[in-house]
Amino acid sequence: MAAARSYEVLYIVRPDLDKAQIEQTITKFQKAVNESGGQFVKLDEWGTRLLAYQIKKFDKGYYILMEFTATPDQLKKIDERFKLDDTILRYQIVRQDA
Repeated sequence: MAAARSYEVLYIVRPDLDKAQIEQTITKFQKAVNESGGQFVKLDEWGTRLLAYQIKKFDKGYYILMEFTATPDQLKKIDERFKLDDTILRYQIVRQDA
């Protein structure tokens, strides 16, 4: 089995959601990491910020930075969950150097 690596994902949630829906989205992705076999490490909410350009007709977005560990196979499952979620405007998963 491949060794688990450290990753961080910065994702932008639609700004038209209320606080409860944003919290639900955050919880959903924490669970997605754990359900795939990875391990959630840390969460940092940056809040609503102005986007550099419009994304799906939105000028603002709610930014969240999440750190987790996962194997490459687990990472594919997590990535798929981000791709299929319509509340996410953009996301980027980056491997952290040890």
